[in-house]
Amino acid sequence: MRIMTLLLILLFLVKPLSVLGETNTNIPQVDLATEPHKVLFDLTNMKPGDSVTRNLTISNNGKNSFNYLTTSKYLSGSEIFYKQLDLTVKDSKGIIYEGKLYNFSKLAPRLLESKQKETLTFHVTIPMELGNEYQGLTCDFQIYLYVEGDVPVGVMLPDTATNTFNWLLIGACLLATGTILGLSYKRVRQKD
Repeated sequence: MRIMTLLLILLFLVKPLSVLGETNTNIPQVDLATEPHKVLFDLTNMKPGDSVTRNLTISNNGKNSFNYLTTSKYLSGSEIFYKQLDLTVKDSKGIIYEGKLYNFSKLAPRLLESKQKETLTFHVTIPMELGNEYQGLTCDFQIYLYVEGDVPVGVMLPDTATNTFNWLLIGACLLATGTILGLSYKRVRQKD
């Protein structure tokens, strides 16, 4: 009987250690934003010799610095016309790409520190030597920006673990102990 009393006292003295939900604030985040957001070039009624310059501001609004890459992709329209367009890309230090738009496959990774911005200038030119066969042709292309490396994106799930399993385990142990003690006590009484 003393053992049962000690076990019950021990059960009520054990204080649960619980975690009710904790968010991890040391999570690295990536937040790549651009201005303009979607359309950089929307050109109509252009002729050979015309050129257009647009600025693209890339912002790192996240907590971590990262490397980003820039590339282009032909989508639709006249692929022949797309292959004739000239592209020049500049940053604050000078020209970082100069050549045909279709050859613009990938800029070298560019580091962007947390909470910083960088402006790239895109200059598209329709070459003067294009003839009448290019008149009225159009093309659609995209300029992609993406982050390079193994950087966790977004917010990880919070740690919401509780001690419920611990209490179940303690209860199972107490039940097993009580059952064994009860059976052994019953056996001892039957022998007497």
